[in-house]
Amino acid sequence: MDNVTLIRVVAGCLFVATICLPLYFLPSIIARGKRNAKAIFLLNLLAGWSVIGWVAALIWAIMNDAVPVIIQQSPSAAAQLCAHCGKYSPPGGKFCSICGQPFESAILARQ
Repeated sequence: MDNVTLIRVVAGCLFVATICLPLYFLPSIIARGKRNAKAIFLLNLLAGWSVIGWVAALIWAIMNDAVPVIIQQSPSAAAQLCAHCGKYSPPGGKFCSICGQPFESAILARQ
């Protein structure tokens, strides 16, 4: 093989590589920044040679990420401060859990 033919073969391979590689990894390129980008890349890399694997990776890359469910907990009631010992007790109690003295709200409720 002469030099001109070798240059043409190398140029043809480079041209095909610059067109086919980005097309092959198109699902991975689209999936950049997504939550499952690594998994899409692995699917594209390992199963992309089959048309089914490539299409599955492309569909997965195009799909919207699931919206994460945010669970908000309601703030708990404020703990009660004991006037006698200065410690906090769980809310709703009538007596201090540390020293046993009745809270002022419990005394006022009896009157």
